[in-house]
This record gives sequence, C-alpha cells and structure tokens, in this order.
Amino acid sequence: MDDFFYPRSIAVIGASRESGKVGHSVLKNLIEANFQGEIVPINPNADEVLGLKAYSKVKKVDLAIVVVPASIVPSVLEDSARVGIKASMIISAGFRESGPQGAVLETQIRDIAKRHGIRIVGPNCLGIISTGANMNASFASEYPSKGNISLISQSGAICTSFLDWAADESLGFDKLVSVGNKADVAEAELLEYIAHDPSTDVVALYVEGIDKGREFMRVAKEVSRMTPLVVLKAGRTDMGAKAASSHTGALAGSDAAYEAAFKQSGIIRVNSIDELFDATKAFSRCPIPKNPGMAIITNAGGLGVLASDAAVEYKVPLANFTKETIIALQGALTRESNIYNPVDILGDAKPQRYGDTLKTVLADQNVGLVIVLLTPQAMTEPEETAGLLNKLSLKASKPILTSFLGGKELAKTRDKLKQGKTANFTSPETAVRAASNLIRFREIATAEATESIQIRGAGQKRGALLQIQQVQAEGRTSLTEEEGMNVLRAYDIVTPKATIVTSRDKVVRAAREIGYPVVLKVNSTDISHKTDVGGVITGISTDKAARNAFDQIYANINKRMPQTLIEGITVQEMVQGVEVIIGVTRDPQFGPFVTFGLGGVYVEVLRDVSHRLAPITLAEAKKMISEVKSYPILLGARGRKALDINAIARTIVCVSRISQDFKEIQEIEINPLVVQETGCIAVDALVVVETRDNSLNQSGGGQLER
Repeated sequence: MDDFFYPRSIAVIGASRESGKVGHSVLKNLIEANFQGEIVPINPNADEVLGLKAYSKVKKVDLAIVVVPASIVPSVLEDSARVGIKASMIISAGFRESGPQGAVLETQIRDIAKRHGIRIVGPNCLGIISTGANMNASFASEYPSKGNISLISQSGAICTSFLDWAADESLGFDKLVSVGNKADVAEAELLEYIAHDPSTDVVALYVEGIDKGREFMRVAKEVSRMTPLVVLKAGRTDMGAKAASSHTGALAGSDAAYEAAFKQSGIIRVNSIDELFDATKAFSRCPIPKNPGMAIITNAGGLGVLASDAAVEYKVPLANFTKETIIALQGALTRESNIYNPVDILGDAKPQRYGDTLKTVLADQNVGLVIVLLTPQAMTEPEETAGLLNKLSLKASKPILTSFLGGKELAKTRDKLKQGKTANFTSPETAVRAASNLIRFREIATAEATESIQIRGAGQKRGALLQIQQVQAEGRTSLTEEEGMNVLRAYDIVTPKATIVTSRDKVVRAAREIGYPVVLKVNSTDISHKTDVGGVITGISTDKAARNAFDQIYANINKRMPQTLIEGITVQEMVQGVEVIIGVTRDPQFGPFVTFGLGGVYVEVLRDVSHRLAPITLAEAKKMISEVKSYPILLGARGRKALDINAIARTIVCVSRISQDFKEIQEIEINPLVVQETGCIAVDALVVVETRDNSLNQSGGGQLER
C-alpha cells in the first residue's frame, strides 16, 4: 500500500500535452501539488510534457498511473511487469462498467496483475490524493489542504464534491482514494491501511456494493474502535431480494444485510450526502465526548425546543445539571432566563453572556458535549460571539457544536467559526444529529467484550449432519418438520412433544399420551408451508376431534394437492404463549443473515423485524430483540408478565450457529417460536438445503467442530 500513497517515483502512462485530456490533468496535478519524488511522463509521441522529459517506454517506478484507452491497458500492464513495477492505478474507463466486452477486458487485466504480482487500484477511477506525500495523483480540479479526513469512494463524482465541500468548510484531507471498479484493491484493504495512519482521525466511505463482505466486516470491526468510520451506502431501496421458500427470505432485502454488517462492525451509517458531510465535519473538528449528556445553550426558546425534539429523535440524552451548575447559572443570568437544560439566555445575549454560560456548562461533570444556538437579533453580536466561542473551543476537552441560523447577515460569522474547534451546522436538528454520531462512536470505542453461550459438542452436531446428508441423498431440498426439529434439538433448541402417526386409531392414542389439547399437522416432503394448504388444525381437545382433524387434513391435501405423498400426521402438544419468528437466509456477500420479529401480523403486514449477520453473540441477540417496535409486548405491556427474552436470545444464537456450521443449509425458519414467562419452544421448523451437487462445491460445508 505504501507505493500507492507514499511512492518515491511515479510514471504517468498516457501523459498528454493537450490541455483538457485526463493524462494532461493528472500530470499537471502531480507537478502543482509539489510532489517531491521523480515524475516520469510516458508518451511515445513527445519528447517532453509540461516541462518534463518524456519517455516512449515504461520505466521502473514505484507507482504507474495508467491513462490510456482500455484496449491498450493489458499490454501496458505486461510492459510494467517486465520492468518490475508492482503498483498500478488504472484511471482509464471502458471496463466492466461499459458492458460485456469491457467485463472481459477487466478479467484479463486482473489475471495479468495476479500473474505478475501487480496490485491495482481501479480501473475507471478518479485517482488518489495523499497530502502527506504532496501527491495529487488524480484528475480532480481541487487539491485539498492537509488535514485529518480520509475518504474512500466508489464514485469519482462524490470525491470531487467532497473536496469542494471540504474547501468551503476549511477542512483538510489526509488521503482520498477513488476505488473505481475494484478489480483488485477494495475497501477492506484500504480501510485497514488508512485507518491505522495517525494522520487520519475520521474515514468517510461512499459504497455502492462490497464484494468481500466478510473480509470488510473483519477489518471494520477492528479499526472502528479506534477511528470513526462513516459510510454512505447507495441503493438502499433495492428490491432485489432473492426468491425464497421461507417468509424470512421475503423479509431479507439486500440493504438489510448491509445495515446489519455496518451495525455489527461498528460503522456509523448515514443516509444522505449532507449527513455524510456533517458527520465527517463533526469528527474532524470535535473531540469524542466522555459521556453522552448534551447541553443546549440558545438565545431563542423555539430553537431550544427544536433541538430538544431532535434529541429525542436521535436518542441523545439531555444532561441533568448539577446543583452547582444551577446556582452558577442563577447568578450569571437574568431572572427571565431559563437556567435548566436547554438554557435560554434570551435574545439580547451578547458575547460575554454566551461565554460565561458556556464555561459554566462545560464545567458540569454531567455534560459530555454542548450545542450552542444563535439567531441574529437587534442586540446580537454574532461575529464577536463566534470569536469568543473559537477561543473557548481551543481550550475545551468537550465537543462544542453550533448552529448560527441565518443567511447573508451571518456569512462572515460562519467563516469565523471555521477558525476554531467548533463545528457549525445549518439547523438545530442537524447539529443534534451530528452530536448523536459522536456519541455513537463513543459507544463503539468503549464497548466491552460480549458474553457467549455453550452448545452441545460435535457428537450432537454429527447427528444433525447425518440428517442433512440423508435429505440430500434423496434429492430433496426441504427437510420435513420432524427432520428440521431434529436439527434444532441437536443445538439445544427446545421443541414440543410430538409423534407421527398413520391411522385414525393411532392419532387418538398419541393425543392421549401427549395430553390434550394437541395440534395435528401434515407430514410430507412435498409441503413446506402446511397452513397454506389446510395441513394444520389446532385446539384439538377430544378423541372425536382428533379423528375428525385427521380425516380433514387428508381431505384438504387431496383436494388442493392431489398428487402429494403424505407420510403421516404429526400429533404435537399445543403450546401457549407469544409467537415470534427467527429465520436465516444466505446473503451472497455476507453469508448467513438472521431475522427476528414477532409473529402474525407484525411480520406479514408491518414487517416489524430486525437483522444481524452470523455469528451473533448473546448481547447482539438481545439488541436484535429490543429493536423491533413490538418489543414492549415481550416486556409485558398493559399489566402482562414479562416473557423470557434471554431464552429468545439464546435461540437466536443457536440458530446462528447452525447456519455457520452447515453451509449446506440455505434457509432456516422457526415460525412460530412460542415464548413463555420461562423458556420458549420451537413449534414449527422449516429447513431448506441445497442439492448435493452444489453442496460438494462449497468449501467447508458440513464441517464439525473438533
């Protein structure tokens, strides 16, 4: 990676004498950034370009920047390999993004690079900026000042927009890299390199897709505890969820997997380019708060109310002032002022009143950060107030965020605020939102190790593997309910008492042994969703009802699916409680993807669910449960007793472990899992496996713990 960001020599292959050409702009940018190493223009039709001696053939350098037509790039890489170049940034477009022929060309350059040990950034990228090396190896029109921001972007246009915004905000960059098509080097490797650089205090990312999901999560989880990672993921409304046999599959949209990956990796996700800018500015200018308590100082009561509303929306707690702070504010402010949080210092507040109030509030041990709001009024001196806040911010160890609201009248004031360590925002709401991101990083950085649970050993799991292999050997892709229950039981998941019968007399005997009331279900390898075809009858309390239900299920199936083979009828104890659903599907980038939600209308209509990627810790499982809107039902709403949330969390962890242990399993769904005051029971199980041919092609499938 050093060759990309701190090279000693750079060749621009395709350096052009013609202004307006990309090869001309890249070379010009390198020269104007005052790059101290050797710059080698490569142009077979020129003796010199921009005052530098040009060469007709590639020379040995640390970094080759390729700006030639896509069709020539493979031969350029071969030439680079012959002279020993090991790092190449391909700015040229015309590859995978241009269609099938371009995709073939991209595969070709990837193969050449791999064969010769050349690392590639790009193709189809803007370039790289490294201010620590005085290097602008890009065709961006803006070269930033040195600073503490690094940006990794899949879009060159986002890079140039970010540079222009940062210049307007007086913010500087450490590194910027446009990854383009990611034929080789991708976000994970760049993130690991950049985030460990002490010159970078925040990494902003713009991504449209991540190819190596698990590798990205591993790296992000490591670096996010020391460096804030803020990501804007495009394509949130993508409806490309794969067709699935389970309800879970329909609930698991592609963006939900990214959301879970970011959450579990300690990445702060934002939903707009404005929020990406704001979060980056906050991390660039402000220290990290030592506690989450927020204080608000305002010269307008309405702004304080807006900020308070935003605090509730973004889950930012307002600090409770100490007795000493209240007394100090009483002495410093007029009787008409509000001395409680938010502190209203009134519309006639001049700089000194702002300064005295801010110093008092900052000294409060319950305050972790402060938001200062100002509107221009007849008595206000905004520019002088900004100057005073700047002085205080340079000494403060706590974040100070501001929102000076206005237009033309406050233009000079906003410019002045950029000279300190305050971060100014367009509104109280955006300031509070930025504050919430600072607090979120504090939680990530200080998170403790999570507890784990013990599950049975390899002997039990071997039984589950044999069950799966038997199903595959028969050419089936779905386990019967009983087969699925066997897999769950191997992982300590509780299931109801049940037995399979094949006659009316046996159904009565089984129901008596289990104990009324019971449930009858069809048992067939051809039926995944039994309820949909009339294959489930509940609330059976007598021998007569059991016989009738037995007959009715056969009649329902014969009417709706006349060719279906019925292996028997399952007689199962009827379990009472609140129904929830736990399911797993496989995301193509991130692997096993776990969904939790309350059953019935909450899942089918309201889609009230939460998601995580396996493996899931017990603490993560509990967070999953608390995230659904219907969580209060589990806590015992309206006088009901609380249900066993720990048991649900343990079941989520166990299902997560199954999906990891057996790559043959494509989907798992427990629907419903019935939760009681103590414990929970998996009443129905759907397990879908891939065919044996596909399974044999999967590395690590069916591996048992040793």
